[in-house]
Amino acid sequence: MRVSVPKEKDSRFAKDLFEAISKNVEELAQENLKLPKKMVFSGPLGKEALGFIKAKEWDFGGFILESLGGMANLITFKYEEPLTVTNDPGKVTFEQGSLHGKIINGIPGDSTVHKLISSYASPNFKVEKTVRPERRVSLIRR
Repeated sequence: MRVSVPKEKDSRFAKDLFEAISKNVEELAQENLKLPKKMVFSGPLGKEALGFIKAKEWDFGGFILESLGGMANLITFKYEEPLTVTNDPGKVTFEQGSLHGKIINGIPGDSTVHKLISSYASPNFKVEKTVRPERRVSLIRR
């Protein structure tokens, strides 16, 4: 995603910037089931965008707004702390008549259900990993 940063900031820029912020925060929250808390504005255009937000007194209560130098003109949305993701391969979910994309026609008998579950379920272990999800918006001069 890109946002154009004009020299003269107008209502269109305000709308585009706010849409980019809300869309990226929402997508990260949906993907990770947790609201990101940090927005990092980098580069000269990032500094301009953050200055615009402060001048307009937009209230991003609960968010940390940071400014970084550098040459990359970006807004980066991230979490303060790394997230722990757990994958439980022993968990089998039946959704809308399918099992991991395989269609189940009719009503399976006991032996069929047992075979299905045993072939997809591996009990007694979980896989955990630490991730640092983020999203970036490029800022360009119009």
